[in-house]
Amino acid sequence: MPIQLQDFAKQVLFGETLEEKLSFPRSEIIDTLPGSPIKTPRKLSRPHHLRLHEDGVKANHPSNAKLVDERERGRLLHFFGNHELLATELMALVLLKFPEAPSSFRLGVLETLKEEQIHTQLYIHRMKQCGVEFGELPLSDYFWKSVSSMEDPLDYVTRLSLTFEQANLDYSFEYKKIFESVGDDATASLLDRIYRDEIQHVGFGLKWFRRWKDSGRTDWEVFRKRLVFPLSPSRAKGSRYNIDGRIQAGLDDAFISDLQVFHQSRGRTPSVLWFNPDAERYAAEDPANELSMERTQLQDDLEILPLFYSRQDDILLMSTPPEKEHLRNIQNSGFTLPEILIHGDQKAAPTIPRKIGKLRPWSWTPDSLAFFRNTFKSLTRPIQLDTLWNASIRDLFSKKWSTQWGKQIARETEEDEWIAPPEVYGEPVADLETLNTVRDTLKGLGYENVVCKAPFGTAANGNRCILANEILGASTLAWLGKRWKDQGYVIVEPWLDRVFDFSVQLEVETDKARTIAFTRLLNNHRGQFKGVVTASFCQGVDPEIARFLMEPKEGKPRVYHFYETLVISRLFSEMRNSGYIGPLGIDAFVYRSPMGTLQLKTIVEINSRMTMGRIGYELSKRNAARSVGLFQILTRSQLSKTDTPTFIDYSRKLMAQYPTVLTKETNPRLVSSSSPLNDPHTAKKFLAVYHVREKLSQLPL
Repeated sequence: MPIQLQDFAKQVLFGETLEEKLSFPRSEIIDTLPGSPIKTPRKLSRPHHLRLHEDGVKANHPSNAKLVDERERGRLLHFFGNHELLATELMALVLLKFPEAPSSFRLGVLETLKEEQIHTQLYIHRMKQCGVEFGELPLSDYFWKSVSSMEDPLDYVTRLSLTFEQANLDYSFEYKKIFESVGDDATASLLDRIYRDEIQHVGFGLKWFRRWKDSGRTDWEVFRKRLVFPLSPSRAKGSRYNIDGRIQAGLDDAFISDLQVFHQSRGRTPSVLWFNPDAERYAAEDPANELSMERTQLQDDLEILPLFYSRQDDILLMSTPPEKEHLRNIQNSGFTLPEILIHGDQKAAPTIPRKIGKLRPWSWTPDSLAFFRNTFKSLTRPIQLDTLWNASIRDLFSKKWSTQWGKQIARETEEDEWIAPPEVYGEPVADLETLNTVRDTLKGLGYENVVCKAPFGTAANGNRCILANEILGASTLAWLGKRWKDQGYVIVEPWLDRVFDFSVQLEVETDKARTIAFTRLLNNHRGQFKGVVTASFCQGVDPEIARFLMEPKEGKPRVYHFYETLVISRLFSEMRNSGYIGPLGIDAFVYRSPMGTLQLKTIVEINSRMTMGRIGYELSKRNAARSVGLFQILTRSQLSKTDTPTFIDYSRKLMAQYPTVLTKETNPRLVSSSSPLNDPHTAKKFLAVYHVREKLSQLPL
């Protein structure tokens, strides 16, 4: 005798035994009495040992090594089995919630439900062989809560078919390979069957999705719009993106490409990142004046750099969307993409309609306060704006403050001949007469050349070198006059014969300043940034310099001992008094004195912000264990006289000559590569590049 489809669906959805949920009738199922729509039940009917929990076991996938253990395999299959059972129940729910849906759709759901029952049974059988009983671990209700609130059949195919089942194209395929690698052919065969079925399930949902979606809009546009946070397209993929399976399911190239580079938080409250590199310019401005939010070419070209210290669930704000091809290249180099939101030409951050954990601009200066003015209310913890920017923090951006620190430490260590004497830190000078006096004094101490530094200014535009006996020309006098007018003084110090540049990367927290790394910098003859070498601190360095820095001191290399015992703790105290929290960089260098000896200039600048040295360190985390790297920023003028004068030509040649080679592991790392970090198609003046090689001598230093 035929069975009505709605009666069978009720058996599956409301059954309180596993047998009721997983048994498929031998009799014919007909759909002549679809009945009235039901509401989603408040609680899912299940046997007691299979009831769902908010804190049920999530997808904490074990490593390959752990899966050698049978019980670990069983735990993973337990998680997968719960998803298959939930899919079965959700399909029963859609049949009961939407009785007026087309008959061919309902019968298609029925066929899929039957396959999900079989999948569940196969998982239960296999996990039992691995020593795990279904229900002995807490079962998560996330899948049920995410889909059961569907309001129409389009919601169903969007959330279940195109989100969770599409994600299983990645998981089932990936874990089939993993189980094969550990010699578990039985589980690999099971996952292969499920993978092939999932291709058909996604294809079924896609067919109806296209029939019901708004006309004139792409699959991707409607898919994104129909998913309501915390669901997002990120849930539609696993860690290993399976393009072939998606093609077989019928997804188009544009959708596959858009999903591949899309990222959004899967639950963790994100941090929001923004690149505002002109911190010193905004710190110098008179607070009484109206703030100018003019973007510079440096900001436009390199705004993607925070991506390389972001976490997967973070949000990066950009004015221009990167090309998808460029984002795929970044992914293929082993980096994880954050969610990217575009603010265009707006002078304020776009609305983010969910809670935010932290705001992390490159620097907290007046421009970032203005940019995030409408975003502070979305923070999970309120913050006092005067703790982000105040007069004390403004002083931290002044080179006068750095100079005072350097002098103080120099005076306290005058007996240590390896530490630079106080005079190398210079003097504040407010007029031409004082400038000439300071030049004469330094010349008498053996320093022929001097450099003038604007109190608030970057190395690229904040320095002017004056050679011995040089008569100041009109351009230098004009530069000095403007700095005296705008900032009151310049710092005049000796121009030293620097032989090794480095920086100390710190993170200032509420209770300490944590040392992140000592990074080796490459600067040009004017002291302007060229790059960061990501290798062990003194690897490949001239032996004389290496001995100078690494001479033992109380069980540590003396350069580490010096900063950790004398500089960092005091610096933290100063930072705490100002209220500053965040990244910090101390620039320093080794130079050869007029007497021919090596000395350490302990503080060149203290940067109360993110730094390029920190970017180099974050990039180095992706290096293979024995590989070394070079992070550099090139200008268009540097390439203009080469055989690859454009950024595009240079990048293509570089990537062809040094293709990306990754280690063979679950979380692959860079063995060798040369890749642009920002998009060479849109960069106008600056191109950031990261080179990785197996030997330091192979880097383009």
